[in-house]
Amino acid sequence: MSLRKDIEALFREDWAEDPILSQLRVIATERELDQLAQDTALIRLKGLRREPTAPLRAKRVELLLTIISARTDLDRAGDDLEEYMNAAEDYLGPRFMHDAPSIVGYNDRLAIDIPLYITTTPAEVSPMFLAADTPTEPEE
Repeated sequence: MSLRKDIEALFREDWAEDPILSQLRVIATERELDQLAQDTALIRLKGLRREPTAPLRAKRVELLLTIISARTDLDRAGDDLEEYMNAAEDYLGPRFMHDAPSIVGYNDRLAIDIPLYITTTPAEVSPMFLAADTPTEPEE
């Protein structure tokens, strides 16, 4: 399974109990989404590079979380996205390194982009999620 799909499964599980984030359809794909019947959290791969401050062979995976409103009324979409943005930052803050959210367009819809950064090592079965204050070496 890919890291994108791992994150998709993690978000679906964790967000199921959140009153705001549970309203999102979570999908990990590089395809452009044409039809949006439901507000959507889209996870895409943006880059992969060597992480010089991490253990040997560790990679920094750069993902982009895009939360897209299904509404075509931009004012109502903006109101919805503000709630999603606050809930997403509360969730992501202690779990992932990420940049500040930015409001963007997605086709004819309003959306939020949140860049996520995850450090992984090839020997790991699942990704090692690193927050800013988490040690870079896995525990024995």
